Amino acid sequence: MLRLRQTLLLLTALLSGISAAEAALYGFSEANPYTYEEEILDIRVPPEKIINYRQKMRDNVIMLSNFAKSKNRDFQILVHEGEELLDKYLWEYHLEGYNAARRAGVNASDPTFLAKLRAFTPDHRPAVGSPGSYYIQSIDGIVLNNLLCRDRALSPAAKNSGLKIISIDKCDNPLKYDAALDASAGREILLYGFFNPDFAFNNAKTQPLVNENARNIFKLADAGNILFLIEENNYADKDDFINDIRNSNFDVIVIRPLFHNKIPFTPEEINSLKYKKNGTRRLIIAMMNVSEADDTEYYWKKEWKLGVPSWLKRASFVNPHAAITEYWHEDWKKIIAKYFQGIVDSGFDGAFLTGTQNYRYFEKQTPLD
Repeated sequence: MLRLRQTLLLLTALLSGISAAEAALYGFSEANPYTYEEEILDIRVPPEKIINYRQKMRDNVIMLSNFAKSKNRDFQILVHEGEELLDKYLWEYHLEGYNAARRAGVNASDPTFLAKLRAFTPDHRPAVGSPGSYYIQSIDGIVLNNLLCRDRALSPAAKNSGLKIISIDKCDNPLKYDAALDASAGREILLYGFFNPDFAFNNAKTQPLVNENARNIFKLADAGNILFLIEENNYADKDDFINDIRNSNFDVIVIRPLFHNKIPFTPEEINSLKYKKNGTRRLIIAMMNVSEADDTEYYWKKEWKLGVPSWLKRASFVNPHAAITEYWHEDWKKIIAKYFQGIVDSGFDGAFLTGTQNYRYFEKQTPLD
């Protein structure tokens, strides 16, 4: 268990009301919320330079995508949340102004320092060939929480990206779920919806299958439905898990690359999962967190804890076993590169990258407004 009590970042325990079905997926659980001290953060001595945390996250995704597509040009990259990574947003323009002001020798201890950033901040306008556009070219779809049942507005960047939009919706009741289904069809959005959390993410037999079809699916754009089977608590045996997938007709299925985070799937097993019960082709996608180190994963070393190594920065907001990393650190990048290579080499059709919104934590520690 991650030794949270040994650090200054002592955080609240896992909230009692969270079901296993909702564990470790941003937007559907809260294991370690912001502390009071973090909420009232007061930076007395602003740093000389703030890095672009958003671009560092983009860089990691682009790195992984380039590797995968060099091996398999049809490899599909899905990212969870992070709409603000799709374009160059206002925070990044303010960041440029901040760093320019510091380089110019502006006194950062002046209480009006941040208010004066306009003089150094470039115009806020999308740029052709911007970092966001390179990022969009590296991914194939974006997964958003509660886009339909909560009537969440889709950002212009997402609307105009050309990416496949997927929504994970926790609906209040069956009627709202049915309405979300209708809305998803009209807007060509893939929906994974549920109204009972106990049956979400964890059992292939209990998931409703909509838009069932006998088409061959080779890319996300062609899919009519999706299943997120990322909680394995109902499966003690890997063979039972595999058989339930084989006996389903979902177009896209997202699973963890290691059964119970320990047992690998063989390439032969992965290949067998790529065919629906009706015999046609589907996509098998592996879930991977790009910014959090999990103490149940094979790479975790027994001496690790928050702050050791230094790039383990804070307990995960959603996963009681994980720590948010300085995801731009070379040691962490080597870990995720090796982990990702295992996914590609095992024969998965793509990867579902989570943890992309953790740039927000680092931005909160260095506010620019």
